[in-house]
Amino acid sequence: MKLVTRTAAALLAGITMISAPAYAAGANVIIGIARANADLHEKTNNFDEPPALNGGEIRFLENKGSDQQQLSAVIRSSDGKVIVVDGGQEADEEHLVSAIMEAGGAVDAWLVTHPQADHVGGLYAVLRDHRADIDIRGIYYNFFEYDWYAAVDPGESEMVRALLDQLATVAPERLHSQMSAHDEVWLSENLGFRVLNTPVKTEGDYAVNSSGLMYDITIDGKHLIILGDMGRDVGDRLMYNGALYGIQADYVQMSHHGQDGVGEAFYRALNPVSCIWPTTSWIYNVENMNTRFKTVLTKNWIVGIGVQNNYVTIGDDVIIR
Repeated sequence: MKLVTRTAAALLAGITMISAPAYAAGANVIIGIARANADLHEKTNNFDEPPALNGGEIRFLENKGSDQQQLSAVIRSSDGKVIVVDGGQEADEEHLVSAIMEAGGAVDAWLVTHPQADHVGGLYAVLRDHRADIDIRGIYYNFFEYDWYAAVDPGESEMVRALLDQLATVAPERLHSQMSAHDEVWLSENLGFRVLNTPVKTEGDYAVNSSGLMYDITIDGKHLIILGDMGRDVGDRLMYNGALYGIQADYVQMSHHGQDGVGEAFYRALNPVSCIWPTTSWIYNVENMNTRFKTVLTKNWIVGIGVQNNYVTIGDDVIIR
């Protein structure tokens, strides 16, 4: 089926809106109270339950190339269409390629949140190595000019430049470089996505994180929300401006690997059925509230919301079918 991109106006016409007061309850939650480290009953798959995706599969990849955190997902619908999200670390290239080959070898849409090494290193490596075994039919993203990334996050500027150089080698018709809020693409009747926000420039340590795109991926009737590394301030602004109105969150990828990303009110507004934590043991198993990793606080929010399932990429890939 041919790719179909809807304009913002067309998409808005089809959205069922919920009222702004629905966010008030989440917004009024007291944030930052120290509580005991919560037991989330983590797992890596849903194989002990009835299938949820009618033949499709969501797979978040554990980094098998190093012990570093990453966001890398391969999503296949029941009719064989494939989305890759970000792609993770360069060191995990072979694992990523293996997962794509298991899904058929063709990537109908490669979605990028933001150009940091733990998100786009794998994409960079695949493009650099000219992998003939993988057919990337479309890459979707929205980046600012290189000089901005170099100024706000010089440590990541080398990866940004390297990725931009590789993207320049891709056929222009396969690059969709201006994705913004309300853009919607359907790859088939069973797999599509829409963009939840337009990137914005901010300042500070997490400026690049909060400049990323968030996605609502529909796979076989279920919705997977990709938050990337979205931060609290920009996330709250988007939430109060209506970015989450009418959203269905069957699965939510925890922002910034489950720590110090979007805030409690944002997660409460999403009200996810299941959470996916693309993280590592040295981030996820932090027990002290007084560290730079805010995992404990985030876990407490998720327990308070009453999330049913928590899938964690420690020890294996997360696989949901």
